[in-house]
Amino acid sequence: MRAPRLEIFAWSTVLLVTVLRAAFARSLPLTGDEAYYWEWSRRLAAGYVDHPPAVAYAIAAFAWAGRSPLAVRAAFVLCGLVTAVATGAAAAVFSGRRNAGAIAALAVSLAPIMNVGFGIATPDGPYALGWSASLFFAARAFRERRLYWFALLGVALGVALLSRLFACALIAGVILAALTPAYRAAWRAGLWMSIGIAALTYAPFLLWNSQHHWISWSFGLFGRHPSDETAPLRPFVLFALNALAFSPGIWIAVLLVAQRCREPLVLWTAVPLALVLFVLSLHERVEVYWFVGPFLSLCAGLGTLQLRRGWAWVWAPAAALSAIVFAAAIAPLPAYSAISSAGLHLSDGGPFEMFTYRQLARDVRDAAQKRSAIVMTDGYGFSSLLDFYADITPVVIGYDSQGAEARRWFNDGDRPAAALFVDKVPLAARPDFTLQFDRACARVSPGPVLQYRYRRYFTTWCEGMSRNAVATLRWQKT
Repeated sequence: MRAPRLEIFAWSTVLLVTVLRAAFARSLPLTGDEAYYWEWSRRLAAGYVDHPPAVAYAIAAFAWAGRSPLAVRAAFVLCGLVTAVATGAAAAVFSGRRNAGAIAALAVSLAPIMNVGFGIATPDGPYALGWSASLFFAARAFRERRLYWFALLGVALGVALLSRLFACALIAGVILAALTPAYRAAWRAGLWMSIGIAALTYAPFLLWNSQHHWISWSFGLFGRHPSDETAPLRPFVLFALNALAFSPGIWIAVLLVAQRCREPLVLWTAVPLALVLFVLSLHERVEVYWFVGPFLSLCAGLGTLQLRRGWAWVWAPAAALSAIVFAAAIAPLPAYSAISSAGLHLSDGGPFEMFTYRQLARDVRDAAQKRSAIVMTDGYGFSSLLDFYADITPVVIGYDSQGAEARRWFNDGDRPAAALFVDKVPLAARPDFTLQFDRACARVSPGPVLQYRYRRYFTTWCEGMSRNAVATLRWQKT
């Protein structure tokens, strides 16, 4: 494909994909994670238990648009567009060719996991924006050595840091690239200013953590996944999952970039973190989306590839997989019917569970109001979904450390007379919770079983609550 035609095709595809992401964002109900990020956006702070604050501020930026899935996700759809443009701009600088930018932007836009990531509200939206913008500003700053590019680089690094802890690897990569012979002058030219601006941007999050027992790091390093035994085959499984998530063609292309590219900013911001993640997967579960940063760096290096057989084998699988993602998200019910007619059974915990949340929230609210009861769950995201869809104050019980910050959202000194506990399994199936309920409540009785098309929920009444009932149900010392 000739360069002008490639550019027209690529940028048209980027715009089309952005529109489809917006439709995706409008169609799907919120997930549990998105709902508690939304809760954060109503209680803005410098930090939270399991993430820096950028995701909350991105959602808050569109609070004026009302309470809807699209309003919650709008900022992340825009992050996807800017990420494609910034990655393409970085690629054009690295290669010196405009069509390289079109290739990079197309790869970012067609990778299936990126279309999921930019269609829902997660930290990956601002993280990807900060990472790609950092690549572009670093490419310009290291070549032109102008202070305003270094200042912009510092801001972009700060955005990435305030989105995910993995951005520390981005800063390390930029610093290591500046130690190579090609870019040694960057330190004197202004890289010191970039690092200083990034540090100032990050300082409030550091201060917040210092006042909260460094909870973000302790949760991220030790609390997110339980310890696991060494699994020698897990890196190979992770490699295969990456090939599917980023699409086989694009995955092979970025691996070729890692092998052939000589651009220090691409290699040092991509390869070390990717290798660390593969090694880490020997000992614990590594998520595919943790590779988003390295993927963006390698996409920026795609323009350096000279492929003899063209790019069709790169784009065709990605376009097909992305089309499936969009079709399933925009028209989920036909997809469910197709799966069912094929004889496949989806468990209660499957992805279609999200279509029960709105009606569940309303039914639970109505049942609780009849007895002037509060509503409790042991899931941080689950409670937030009930709040999003029916204005039910989140009361999170249980011993999960992730829900600890929700404790201050409900004043348990109010001593409610009764509570309705909502769960996805019967209380009898959870002996530890049964024991705590017996300690906290004078009477424990089954509530209604709420049956919906895609799953059912179990409820339990807690009446005659003791003075410290909520604290007892949170496993707090009373």
